[in-house]
Amino acid sequence: MKVGDYMEFDLNKLEATFKPSMTPSGPIEGRKYTLTHSDTTDMLFLDIGPEYNYSAINEELRDELIGKYKRYGYNSYILIFYAYVGDSDYFAVSMKYNDFKYHLRSALQAIFYGDKDLLNEHDFLLDTPIYVKFDSEIAIFDNYECYGYVRDYIL
Repeated sequence: MKVGDYMEFDLNKLEATFKPSMTPSGPIEGRKYTLTHSDTTDMLFLDIGPEYNYSAINEELRDELIGKYKRYGYNSYILIFYAYVGDSDYFAVSMKYNDFKYHLRSALQAIFYGDKDLLNEHDFLLDTPIYVKFDSEIAIFDNYECYGYVRDYIL
């Protein structure tokens, strides 16, 4: 089955851009994702490139999801995503942390749909484990969490 057969998010609300040196089918090494969105239009913007697209990040909201493939052994990878949940008061960080977790499934689906040609070309990536690093100075919210495998977000 080809990647992209079923998604829970609105396909029409995703705009994917490949930055030079990255193509829809590769390379895997050095591939970085920056997912941002517009609160006014509900559009999701996915940049796939050799660097994160820091210019797309809203410094006031800090609600982006960034991530990359990291080689693990021979021809195996892990995916690590980063979500900044803040360093202000406990209540505000708790709300942002829970908001990220609520939207994470559709965010990951959008990323993998936007990069479906890579996954179709290199189907072994469907078994790549996913980790999300939540960043905060409040210890309980500063952690790594496992979110399954890429294939969990495809069908």
